[in-house]
Amino acid sequence: MNLIDPIIQDFYTSSAEDTRLQTGLGPLEFLRNKQLIADHLPERAACIADIGGGTGHYAAWLAGLGHQVILVDPVPKHVQLAGKRSKKSKRSFQCMLGEARRLPIADQTADLVILHGPLYHLQQQGDRIAALKEARRILRPGGIIIGFAITYAATTLAALQNGMIHHPDIYTMCKQELQSGEHEAPTAFPGMLAQAYFHKPAEFLAEFEAVGLRKIRMCAVEGIAWLDARFFQSWVVPEKQQCLLDLINLTDTDPELLCLSPHLMLAAEVDYDF
Repeated sequence: MNLIDPIIQDFYTSSAEDTRLQTGLGPLEFLRNKQLIADHLPERAACIADIGGGTGHYAAWLAGLGHQVILVDPVPKHVQLAGKRSKKSKRSFQCMLGEARRLPIADQTADLVILHGPLYHLQQQGDRIAALKEARRILRPGGIIIGFAITYAATTLAALQNGMIHHPDIYTMCKQELQSGEHEAPTAFPGMLAQAYFHKPAEFLAEFEAVGLRKIRMCAVEGIAWLDARFFQSWVVPEKQQCLLDLINLTDTDPELLCLSPHLMLAAEVDYDF
């Protein structure tokens, strides 16, 4: 039985998610996500719930830092690959098949909860709210929840850069994302991300606040650096890569520029006055 929409499960079962962070903008995303997560890691060894943790890249990194990590993912292929990665790692981590709206984790277990895919693969707001409530349920007092979202202009900006905006199906998809946030991949492009919801920054924050979570920090992941017309050539030159990273750090919390980044990160804590 599928824990998630069969379309999403089929997409990840057939895709190469395990190597995604090694290609395209993946290296930038992985580096930045680790930097942003590291900013909110407890100083002591902690329990971290990696929800939608995929094949375990982040879990292996966090376990290597000395933390107890529980990875939860709804795709059996991901959990299997994560389990193999855990066995090969210097420090193992726990891998569980589960879904963000019904986590197989006890109340007040985690010092840090990380939500990767759930907040963009759950198209209905009620489902995203349910996932955030679950994250809050398993969070220990004083803990932090980190969520990631895709911005509603991300695909449009990419399509403008690569010229695909003039393909009728891509143009229709981009208009829908800009107008409603709903992402539906055209059938003519089977390798494109499965159905999802792409957020506006204010909307993303509002969903956290709706379950009694208070923003600590919201910032861009890739920022504006990926708009470099020669990004891939620049990224492999150390001096140019550092220039791009400096540019991201300079602008990543600028609210006027957030939507120019493909991904957003929001770190929040429980608002006990809620």
